[in-house]
Amino acid sequence: MKTLGSILVVFALVFPQFCSAESEVCEGVISILRISNYVDGGSEAGLREASELHNEWYVANGVTENSQTVIPIFDYDDSTDSVVKNVDRVATLHFNSTVSGDARERQGDEGWTNFIAAYDANTRVKETIFLCIPNGLLGNR
Repeated sequence: MKTLGSILVVFALVFPQFCSAESEVCEGVISILRISNYVDGGSEAGLREASELHNEWYVANGVTENSQTVIPIFDYDDSTDSVVKNVDRVATLHFNSTVSGDARERQGDEGWTNFIAAYDANTRVKETIFLCIPNGLLGNR
């Protein structure tokens, strides 16, 4: 099982390549979409708390140009011709993830381990997708 902590370690190892290639390959901002499954006892509320702790940690460490957002996943229900919330899976978006390298040397402190533990208490990452969010898609961010 992939935990967010192990995924962040791998990202830290390949991060320099992303930074140097970002302007060459992405006319926007590189972001990370993670698709996760809820663990037993995990919840959207718990995941949102973890995401908020994550955002607070970055701001406290001088990184204000990125954000973590919880994105519920919906499924289409043929029988009712409607969309319904998927209670097993959820997505998170780490918008503008490459700026997080500015706080790399402080990763692993108590605040960091607290938000990683909060993520791990709620979800397990099943897929990590690096995206190029086009300039202008999200307004003037």
